[in-house]
Amino acid sequence: METLTDRNSYVKATNKDGFCILEATASWCSQCKAIAPFVDRMIKKYPEARFYQYDTDTADDISQELGASQMPTFHAFKDGDLVGSVTGAKAAQLEALIKESYGGKVVED
Repeated sequence: METLTDRNSYVKATNKDGFCILEATASWCSQCKAIAPFVDRMIKKYPEARFYQYDTDTADDISQELGASQMPTFHAFKDGDLVGSVTGAKAAQLEALIKESYGGKVVED
């Protein structure tokens, strides 16, 4: 998963055609660490989606623009538009958000 470090990298990543997920995280966030294996499974299951993360402590310009004040927060973008978000380590809600807008190939385990 690619790490975004500033607003420019965020804008470039989210304005590409297709579907992507941005994860707001922090090195000290226990819930971020807890959901990480699930996110890894989603990366494999939805191979045409792009997954990015950013650290709210070092990329505060991204977290301010997206209003991410709790970690983890996941934002979904489709063709440059924000289509939804999930706050917290809520695996079922995250997968539902992905399924809702993804539209690509799905690889089952």
